[in-house]
Amino acid sequence: MKIVNICISILFVVLLFWQVQVHLPYQLCQLEHTNLFIGDWDAFLASLQQMGGVVKWVGTWGIQFFDKPVWGVLMFLLPVWGLFAITACVLRRKGKSEGLWIPLAAWLAVAQLFSLYDFNFYWWGAMALCLALGILWVWSFLKPTWVRDVLFIVVIPFIAWWLGSVVLVYVLAGIGLFSQREKWWQTILVPFMVYVGSIALIYWWSGCSSLKAAVSPSMYFEALLDLSFYHLGAWGIAILVWGGCRFLPVIEKKALVVSIGVIGWALPVYGLLQYGAAFRNQSNIDLWRLNHYAYTENWDGILQFLAGKPMNNYLFMNYANMALAEKGELGNLAFNYSPRGINALMVNANSTGSIRMLASDVNYMVGCVAEAQQHAFEAQVTFPTSLGIQTMKRLVKTNLIFGHYAVAEKYLNLIAKTTFHKEWADRYKMFLYNDAAVETDSELGEKRKSLSKQNRFSMFYGWQVELEDILAAHPKNEKAMTYLGLSFLLNKDMEGFRHFLDKYYGTESLQQLPVVFQQGVIALFQQEKDKWENYHLSPQVVNLYSQYRDLYFKNQRQPNLKNVMARSFGYTFWYYLMFV
Repeated sequence: MKIVNICISILFVVLLFWQVQVHLPYQLCQLEHTNLFIGDWDAFLASLQQMGGVVKWVGTWGIQFFDKPVWGVLMFLLPVWGLFAITACVLRRKGKSEGLWIPLAAWLAVAQLFSLYDFNFYWWGAMALCLALGILWVWSFLKPTWVRDVLFIVVIPFIAWWLGSVVLVYVLAGIGLFSQREKWWQTILVPFMVYVGSIALIYWWSGCSSLKAAVSPSMYFEALLDLSFYHLGAWGIAILVWGGCRFLPVIEKKALVVSIGVIGWALPVYGLLQYGAAFRNQSNIDLWRLNHYAYTENWDGILQFLAGKPMNNYLFMNYANMALAEKGELGNLAFNYSPRGINALMVNANSTGSIRMLASDVNYMVGCVAEAQQHAFEAQVTFPTSLGIQTMKRLVKTNLIFGHYAVAEKYLNLIAKTTFHKEWADRYKMFLYNDAAVETDSELGEKRKSLSKQNRFSMFYGWQVELEDILAAHPKNEKAMTYLGLSFLLNKDMEGFRHFLDKYYGTESLQQLPVVFQQGVIALFQQEKDKWENYHLSPQVVNLYSQYRDLYFKNQRQPNLKNVMARSFGYTFWYYLMFV
């Protein structure tokens, strides 16, 4: 049975890796993007000033690896595997049947993984539980017992201070593990009194967010949200298994041992495979993937991913249009991804960090630098550490563009203290207090040219006016021009589109109309074909319109006219104008 359990344990570890690798890679990337590890003594000393600050500091260090292929998954699963291993070792050392009780360790591992599936449960919460139980495991080796009992009690305040509220698991599991009937007051009453005193003192001195956080997993969960009941599972199982393992019976009958062992292994494995999806953030996984593609400037990846998706989500539309714009194809392919109204270009930002970051990305791309900075800053305050590498890089760039070099320098000095982004910080330090370097840079210089010359509140008059201000400052900003023209077409504001053409066509801003704008011209002047020549429409677009009209009039009395037109012309502005 021992060999069987070892083999199954190896398969179980591999199964956990496969689950995370398949289902969570972009959730891990999002965790890395929204956390920032500051590797200096000041940050470490600051962590000592709050309950659970040390494990949070250590956890943030580990999160740095999350966007690395393979290594990220290994780091993410480290506390889960650790819980499985040390729990199995404790059960084995207590002299119980390995074939019967080792599977209990898998229950604890799965329960903790389910908590980590929730993006709002902080990874260092799992690390805290693993470290707390790991310390108990070390104490279990100590002889004589009085040394073990003294150390078990003495470190309680330090566990509470460094690891946080998980000290409750440490105390209750340790009492069950080490308690002695003849010395019950020493091994039960004293540890519990030390625990209560430690929590009371730390809560009073450190200003912990709430008493609930000081005594429950809430400390490792997003403070603005309610902790779901299942997040108590890992703690409950740890207390029951560790605290009660000494009371587990020994079953001698081999057949019964095998039967219970099979069930013991089957339950956590079945739960992981059958119910794992219920604990994952399914609604956000696609958004995290798209955010990662945008962060790494993988525009083809965005378009390839969305090509097979139903475009019924404004966030998807925003990413598709941004990717097309970055590739210089938005003016030709804008309707290939089924946009719906002006929100397809820019969603209304809310308090969600991911959506704030998307709004920042879109605004930054078109040249609305002030709005990009605002959204990045507001996204940053939603992150667990109130710092994120993605937002920090955006704040560096926007402040360099504005010439706010002292602010940019402050952010760069923080990024320079990270493990994997130091080189990026060193590269951008060359722009500090160097206007010439900024203005000649292909990215920063273009954005500086787009800064509005108008002295007024951002977005006070709406996005279209903002885009017009950008074009007044930088007429060659093709992305701003395309977004402005499309905003009229997507709103079906043909009069606004007419004014847009009158103002910009033939200027250095719009010397030649992209395909979508040519389709808009035909729709605008359907009864005035003599005006088509003024806009130099391509023969291909004119011919396409003729085919569109022929198919429409041929099937106009058909009840499925919309579907018929969609199959051949769903990617055109004419279809959008008539049927969407």
